[in-house]
Amino acid sequence: MLSQSTPTLDNASHPHVSPAAKRVVSELLKKFPEQVFEQDHPRYKALQNSYWSGYQKALRPHCFFQPHSAEELGQVVAQCAIEQCFFGVKSGGHGHFAGQSSIEGGIQLDLVKLKTFQIKRSECTVLVGPGNTWGSVYERLQKEGLMVVGGRSANVGVGGYLVGGGISFYAAQHGWGIDNVRSFEIVLADGRVVTASSDSEPRLYRALRGGGSNFGIITAFELEAYTYNGMWGGRTMIDSIHARQAIAAYAGFVKKQEADPKGHTIFIATYDEGPLRLLQYMVYTEPQSDLPMFDELRKVPTIESSLGLTDYTELAQNIAGLQDGVGYRAAIATLTLKLDEDLFNFAYDVFVQEAGPKSKYINATMEFHAIPRTSNPAGNRFGLEGADGPLVAFLLIFVTSDSRHDDEVTQTQKTILARVEKEAKKRCMYHPFLFANYAAQWQDVFGSYGDHNRKFLTEVANVYDPERTFQRLQPGSFKISTLTRARQSIL
Repeated sequence: MLSQSTPTLDNASHPHVSPAAKRVVSELLKKFPEQVFEQDHPRYKALQNSYWSGYQKALRPHCFFQPHSAEELGQVVAQCAIEQCFFGVKSGGHGHFAGQSSIEGGIQLDLVKLKTFQIKRSECTVLVGPGNTWGSVYERLQKEGLMVVGGRSANVGVGGYLVGGGISFYAAQHGWGIDNVRSFEIVLADGRVVTASSDSEPRLYRALRGGGSNFGIITAFELEAYTYNGMWGGRTMIDSIHARQAIAAYAGFVKKQEADPKGHTIFIATYDEGPLRLLQYMVYTEPQSDLPMFDELRKVPTIESSLGLTDYTELAQNIAGLQDGVGYRAAIATLTLKLDEDLFNFAYDVFVQEAGPKSKYINATMEFHAIPRTSNPAGNRFGLEGADGPLVAFLLIFVTSDSRHDDEVTQTQKTILARVEKEAKKRCMYHPFLFANYAAQWQDVFGSYGDHNRKFLTEVANVYDPERTFQRLQPGSFKISTLTRARQSIL
């Protein structure tokens, strides 16, 4: 079990700051003096410590800048493009690897003030800014009898979740979070603010449904709104001796979602509090108790259970509680598998064999998440049109408080995934798709979408960002072009 102390930054050392960054900051201080926080500012340390992962917190920007509008953000992006200044973009700060939404020495664009929230009842949509967290969105929507397809953890930011795709409790019913965005307000590299929808900038709209941060910075999402009147669900804790029964129940439930897509479940095996334990999350997106589709899951003997009538906010806060180690070094990686109970048992066994011996200094967790189903797979860029059955994301989350274990964390995750991938291919149960929100920095997310989608995304980027500002100057997250090509192009 890890120490409960949370590492913080003391600003004892300063990163190298480029002349370009100094010029941009000088202009920012003239135009927006109250919105710029340099390293000697009293608020800088708190802003730096607001990242969820210690890998992100370790990077130190020259300053944080908090725009109050899309237009203000556009001015700064255009200035960075002119000066060739590196920048990072932070919504909720829940990304895991260094640089995903942080920057070393450059300008950190912090979208926390972009908290647009507007219910458009006549349009059946909700306009939401990236500065919101999903918990705050749900609290307001529930009072209005409405809900959107958003994150399952209350403390996750709106922006990063949707840009990466987004799995929700409505995944089987309404598909990916990004599938439920009717329009995007986006800042382009030249500072312009445009709206992308099926009617306006339609190619950009299609590209944003899976294309990540390669085209601009999204400053508002118009989300489809659905009627809401409560939920049923919660979590159960299980002794690991019941792993086989729990995995069988999980696999059986995923099959049932085709008949009733309002059901949702997550399987978790974790060492995060010492000995290995299992967790099952169960959710039904209507306030209906004890439905037969959950029978096999509920037959697994439990140590404790919180199942009952509830609401989205409470469920999302419960999951957020699993991620309360703010500041630890959290490494995440993934693999996509076809539905196969024996393969899931194999993956679990490999996890226990490889991660168990290191559990005293690495809090290791594995999870199964059903990949969202959508009525129009071609509507996004994930390349899942040819999937011939349910797919499941095999997720690894390894957390440590000591940088000395970083290499071992990475190598252990790679070993587990390599063994499971080899077995999955042998069984013809492997799928190449990689879910961006769960992928490691060393995984090829856009390569997993297929050549056709990558080609389309490149073509759109060439139109809307011909200088590749968001692939060269915003190094965080995943890029259409490789990092090597991107860096070469700027030198």
